[in-house]
Amino acid sequence: MEQPPPITEPPPAAAPQEPTMSLIARLMNVFAVPGDVFDEVKLAASKVSNWLVPVLISSVVGAISIVIVFSQPDIKQQMREKQSAAMAKKFDELVQANKMTREQADRQLDQLEKFMGPAMMMISGSMTMVFWSFARIFFWALALWLVGRWLLKARFDYMKTAEIVGLATMIGVLGMIVKTLLQVNFSNPSASPSPALMVGEFDEKNLLHMMLGMLNLFDLWEVGVMGVGLARLAATSWMRATVPVVVIWLLVSAALGTVSALAVRLGS
Repeated sequence: MEQPPPITEPPPAAAPQEPTMSLIARLMNVFAVPGDVFDEVKLAASKVSNWLVPVLISSVVGAISIVIVFSQPDIKQQMREKQSAAMAKKFDELVQANKMTREQADRQLDQLEKFMGPAMMMISGSMTMVFWSFARIFFWALALWLVGRWLLKARFDYMKTAEIVGLATMIGVLGMIVKTLLQVNFSNPSASPSPALMVGEFDEKNLLHMMLGMLNLFDLWEVGVMGVGLARLAATSWMRATVPVVVIWLLVSAALGTVSALAVRLGS
């Protein structure tokens, strides 16, 4: 009678490796050698600092950018004129419809202009940047995780993708700095490192102009780096991992551009 083959134990899972790069090194090296950074992130134990620190840096830089931009006299004047024209049109429509008198309209218009001044725009803009910095990390982490699970048939922790996206966010931080410099230099709050710079007179009501403005070159760079991280986590090629991420980015950019253009049209 033949003896059954011995039962072999499965090999133990590899223990997480200690990272050889410091956090500062990872934040800097993601610009030059993102593959090396993400190889280490994949093998090391999860670290909250890999996504939390970049989010905090993005929040602070974004808030400072808002304050700098809305402190520029020319930009403040442009925003004030646009707001005043839009609100005056709305109140004129109410007066013509006999829903309020001209005196009431003028009084409310004065109150709104005081309330919606540069200081309020700085505060609301800064709070929006903080919220957006956190929201986009977890949105893109979910997008990468779903692409890896459904398209690439790979299995990895959701928080690993959050670390990938967080470290790639440092490219977005550099993009915010460049965007702020362009806005101050051109005295234009719509200026950005995008094909929209080639447009002579940028029109916020023009859907094509808004689409071009959404195609931020630093965002494209950041998406490419996220593709590197996803390729490392899924053990696949960069092209196979990056193409669906680029498609998602294009769809999101198109949606945001459309919504922004429609909002400006409705508000004018």
